[in-house]
Amino acid sequence: MSPSSPIAHSFSIVMPLYNVVQQRGQAVLEETFRSIAASLDYFRGHYPQGDRIETEIIIVDDGSTDGTAEVAEGFWRDRGDHQIIHYPSNAGIAAARNTGVKFSHGEVLFFCDGDDCYMPEHLFLAFSVLNQPLPPQYQTSQGEEYFGAVRTGIYCRDRLHDHWHNALEQTLVLNLGVRRDVHDFIGGFPEDGVFSEFRFGGEDVAYAQWLHQFCHTARLERKTVEYRRYPGSYFDRQLEKFQSPPGLTPNLMTATDWQHQQEINQLVETRLSTLKGKLAIAI
Repeated sequence: MSPSSPIAHSFSIVMPLYNVVQQRGQAVLEETFRSIAASLDYFRGHYPQGDRIETEIIIVDDGSTDGTAEVAEGFWRDRGDHQIIHYPSNAGIAAARNTGVKFSHGEVLFFCDGDDCYMPEHLFLAFSVLNQPLPPQYQTSQGEEYFGAVRTGIYCRDRLHDHWHNALEQTLVLNLGVRRDVHDFIGGFPEDGVFSEFRFGGEDVAYAQWLHQFCHTARLERKTVEYRRYPGSYFDRQLEKFQSPPGLTPNLMTATDWQHQQEINQLVETRLSTLKGKLAIAI
């Protein structure tokens, strides 16, 4: 699909937060905030007429009980346009992201969890790519087309096998910039209960599968975000696998995990089929 309005004049950064202070510490959360603020400052200082591009931070407090929301409000209170949306109880990361998008206004969407980091050039590079026409060899007779999404490189402090590093760069949303109309077309992140029951998540992988089926996605090799590992995180649980060639580590999946994976695969395929029919009607 092609974006309805190819030149974007605004973007939103959506941040779901749940008990980050308790789980990671206030210093980690504030470091994440500082990295986003620095990336915004870099954007405004380097993008042509960057002060005319509308930007906003949408923070979704997903039922935190540890002061995370108060830390967020204290940091962003005097730092430009932001909203903090409060859930009375934990709804899950997919629901929090989708809610953040609904409350946002940007034509381009970025995402960041409360324990990862942007590098200064991230927003500038990703937004700039989305506002450049596709190379001539990818243009069609329908007129000038633009990328629907962009992915940048990811920096990890842990050394990962190239196969898995590339897989992460193709599936995380930390390094993603996506046009709102593309996000809306694919229906946002999956909120089905099986994703929260699955020990390895899966929302980002499902979203990536839908995304790459229906829009041109640019790829930048430059590492503009840092994906961090913390004890007990999805990343941490799979570190041994990520550091080894495919197939050379013990399978960590239990019978219940396999059942959840099968359910997720079916949900992904069902939505893919629905989206293909939706696209056929639109054309």
